[in-house]
Amino acid sequence: MRPAHLPQASRFLPDKFRPALVYGSPRVRAFLLCLEPGQGLPPRPDSEELLCFVIEGRGALTIGQECFPVSPGDFAAAAPGERRGIQAQERLIALWVHLSAQGPSNA
Repeated sequence: MRPAHLPQASRFLPDKFRPALVYGSPRVRAFLLCLEPGQGLPPRPDSEELLCFVIEGRGALTIGQECFPVSPGDFAAAAPGERRGIQAQERLIALWVHLSAQGPSNA
């Protein structure tokens, strides 16, 4: 895969949020989250491990039962089964990476 400058790849939608897949493999899926103020992903558990890196903007990140303010340069992770969600307080760009516990099947 060629390097990508993620801020230049950002695409914002005013009425709804749609994550953009920037990389996918059997074990890893990386999404670019481009959120307008008030948009986000509601907290919920997920079976995959999560890595989140905030590129631009400010928001609130839920990990487990806690909610944390986030801004550019912040990094967080959530274990499989742990609640996670994000809400933009201002226009926000984040890299949201899901890591599957299982790789490709050898069957």
